[in-house]
Amino acid sequence: MTRAVRWLVTVVAAAATFGVCVWVVRAVSWGWLPQGEGPRLDTALAFGTVTAGAVLAVGIWWASREQPPAPVPLRTVTQEATASENARVIQTGGPPPANGAPSRVDQHAEASDDATVAQTGGGADRLEQRAKASGRGNIAQTGGDQPVQGP
Repeated sequence: MTRAVRWLVTVVAAAATFGVCVWVVRAVSWGWLPQGEGPRLDTALAFGTVTAGAVLAVGIWWASREQPPAPVPLRTVTQEATASENARVIQTGGPPPANGAPSRVDQHAEASDDATVAQTGGGADRLEQRAKASGRGNIAQTGGDQPVQGP
């Protein structure tokens, strides 16, 4: 429910409460109510005001609450690769999502001999690379922390 609709419901509920309370106090004859028309109307208006004020207080609390935004799905780029001899493995996370969605780039790679492993995170919120290199293997990462395991 939108915020404007919640405020409309609150105002209508308070006005309806006031009207019903005034009508009930004027229409029903209880022994403890004043007998004259003027004092009875004053009592009805006071009762309606107090009751509508209570309804309005609860309505204001309800109408002013912020609704949590809809969850945005996580954008994930994942790669698992093994490179050997003259092979090259390249991973690019891409630009950040236009809708502000969180993004994650993961890479699990091994390089040996003259192989190259490269990773570019782009606009990722989380960038992770797990890589092993041996021989003249080359590992490169752009855009985040790089935990590297040595031989």
